[in-house]
Amino acid sequence: MRFRTGTLRAGRVAERFVAAWNAISARWNPVLVVIFACVVLAGPLIFFRGYNAHEGLAVAIARTMLETGNWLVPHMYNVRFVESPELQARIIAALSAPFGGVNQITARLPSFLFLLFGCCLIYWLLRKVAASVPAALLGVALFVACPLVMRLYVSVTPDLPLAVLLFFAFVLWWSAYAQGTIGFARWLAIGIVLALAAMMKGPQPIGYFALGIGLFVVITRSWRQIPGLVLAGVICILPVALWAIGTYGGGDQSDWAAYMRLAHPRAIFYGPVTALLHTLAETLPAVLAAAVFLISRAFGDKDLAPPRFALALACYAFVAAIFVLFWPFGSVPRYYLPMVPALCVFGGLAYDQMSARRPAIVAPVLVVTAVFLLYALGYAVASPFFPMQFRHDKVQAEQAATLIEAAPGTIYWYGDVALNILPYLPGHILNASLEELSTIPSPAWIITTGDDANTLLARRPGALRVAMPLGERDQWRLLRLDQ
Repeated sequence: MRFRTGTLRAGRVAERFVAAWNAISARWNPVLVVIFACVVLAGPLIFFRGYNAHEGLAVAIARTMLETGNWLVPHMYNVRFVESPELQARIIAALSAPFGGVNQITARLPSFLFLLFGCCLIYWLLRKVAASVPAALLGVALFVACPLVMRLYVSVTPDLPLAVLLFFAFVLWWSAYAQGTIGFARWLAIGIVLALAAMMKGPQPIGYFALGIGLFVVITRSWRQIPGLVLAGVICILPVALWAIGTYGGGDQSDWAAYMRLAHPRAIFYGPVTALLHTLAETLPAVLAAAVFLISRAFGDKDLAPPRFALALACYAFVAAIFVLFWPFGSVPRYYLPMVPALCVFGGLAYDQMSARRPAIVAPVLVVTAVFLLYALGYAVASPFFPMQFRHDKVQAEQAATLIEAAPGTIYWYGDVALNILPYLPGHILNASLEELSTIPSPAWIITTGDDANTLLARRPGALRVAMPLGERDQWRLLRLDQ
């Protein structure tokens, strides 16, 4: 009897959670809610989060494009960068050009706009397939609550823009397929969007669209789509091929092979089991909501989406992801980001199918989503008040810039150092080998590791001095060459 009473109480609590979400969703204009949520969660980070992880790479390439005028072959200062086309750096450079240089706002703005666009795509697609407003807003909430997406709200890396562009290609394809025909103009548009995605990070991630839709064509025997797929593929590959021809030269084969995972990469990646576990954790609560959709199918609930939509979405989300999971030399969670919008759409569909009849299954998803959103909100609100936690490298760069402006000179760097500090520094920046640094003329500034700094100090006694340590662990040194 107690068990039955507890079950009834839990059921009533679940119903209240669902009713509360329905009431919130009906209170304001949903589009304005999406825009407001993105501004509140990500807006402060545009201004108060310094460069971190690999963000300095795209910023440095954009800065070099503006300084040299060479927009064809990416360079990080005077080092040619051949790993990927770096369309994001070009976008940043174009936005920054009217302001005379790259700054943190122009660097982060493209990622924020892609975040907002991705949210709008999820909402629009769910409404397109007859989902309710609460379900469509839940799909958006799942997206911005995803830990993998949280870290990339305004990150100057190509992963989020790439995922949104690939999902945009899927939305363009499905919206035409659902109407019964996909014409030449639509395939042309899809090809252009895929080309933009390929120019973000290279052609490999296009497999999410190509393999997914390709399998859907085979399963449904819709052979008439094959010419359109080929056309979109040609349009997609053409700019990447032109970039490769203009960029790659003799000796670059090893870089290309490592990037394609045909040779052992320089970084360490996860094996399939570890990568799967990490990805499941990084894609909560979207993966949990998508599982609810599968549960609804197991219960035999009627699929409220258009015919074949779930099949198409599953092919897009999971076919390429399986290939990535078992690709040689491993993977990391961000490689699976293109499937996250699809998981969020599944979650929105699950809400409509389960919220009325089985709220006890839907309510935990709402609670977990709310917890993650509260964390994201707290992170954004805290960003202005903790400079050393949110913008440590920027604080150090400002200190170094004060020294450099007081005694101008060319800035040299050697080794894997200060990627996120260099973009903040004023003046001309060059990469040089340890041997070249032993003979460069003064005045100059040098950033290198502690061990290499000791080597240079021994080679040029009296001429070099340590100006300040750099890095979160003081692992780098800023040296001043005076004579």
